[in-house]
Amino acid sequence: MVEPSRPDPFARELERILARSRPLWEALRGQSVFLTGGTGLFGHWILESAAYANRALDLGLKVLVLTRNPESFAARAPHLAADPAIRFHRGNVIDFDFPAGAYPYVIHGATTSAAETFRGEDPLAKFDTLVAGTRRTLEFARRCEARRFLFLSSGVVYGSPPPSLAAIPEDYLGAPDTCDVDSALGQAKRAAEYLCAHYGRRHGWEGVVARCFSFVGPFLPLDLHYAIGNFIDQALRADAIVVTGDGTPLRSYLYLGDLVSWLLALLIRAAPGRAYNVGSDETVTIGGLARRVGEVLAPGKPVRILGKPSYSVGNQARNLYVPDITRARQELGLAVWTPLEEAIRITGGRG
Repeated sequence: MVEPSRPDPFARELERILARSRPLWEALRGQSVFLTGGTGLFGHWILESAAYANRALDLGLKVLVLTRNPESFAARAPHLAADPAIRFHRGNVIDFDFPAGAYPYVIHGATTSAAETFRGEDPLAKFDTLVAGTRRTLEFARRCEARRFLFLSSGVVYGSPPPSLAAIPEDYLGAPDTCDVDSALGQAKRAAEYLCAHYGRRHGWEGVVARCFSFVGPFLPLDLHYAIGNFIDQALRADAIVVTGDGTPLRSYLYLGDLVSWLLALLIRAAPGRAYNVGSDETVTIGGLARRVGEVLAPGKPVRILGKPSYSVGNQARNLYVPDITRARQELGLAVWTPLEEAIRITGGRG
């Protein structure tokens, strides 16, 4: 799997996150956080940012990361594995042994990995991992005296919205087609959201759902099923940037550095019992995205649109995948701070 190494200017990105979110990090002073999915793309960014903020502000923050393979992550990020603020708890999210201690903050993001999805993970296995894993994590939250629980859900819970929508609001009641076997991720995320709501009400903690859309930034795999990652890789290495479909589906991309600030705000300040869309509302067609990547990273490189029928690896194909982020803007003061062109440049190592 092609994954860009930790770039030299990365400290600059971490400083931006800290400057933007310092009061939120201060709220975690002396606290303990339990994190599932901590060795994936989102988790990697969360851990980088937490370790940096902990050193810069002397927070005394502790993060315990559930992972199936601590050694694999340590090989990819030895500086994080050696960081005194970060510890690892070996286990599968479905049946992990509960660690001792109190964890007032729980962030649950575990799912099948992007590489597993790309390799054709069985849809039922994906469903079981999400639903059973969420229930197991919620049981742990009940035992570990959790006060705030943030579930990293997905925009796939909305299914395939109609063309009349320009962006998808949280109160849109569409859903994935239950007869479509490829809708396992969306069905499982919906079930997991229900479990979070049920446990939160029953046990009295403050649960928040982050419905995450599409993202770009360092550590994004460039050779899996992410269109923007493929385009960046082709801009850097290939003779042309290739769009397999007709280029018309609508997407948007939030920079991963911005994402960390969003998730932190949801963990600390969001209204309990609510779901928030997380992403950018700057719409771009897939064809337009390919051209923009080329303009930023490889001016003059041709963009070829093959026009094949739409296809999505391990998930339902959809023509619109753009969030309405009015709720996050108005309630939490969140924004798209990093322009798409800058995010592409940083991801491609030109930032």
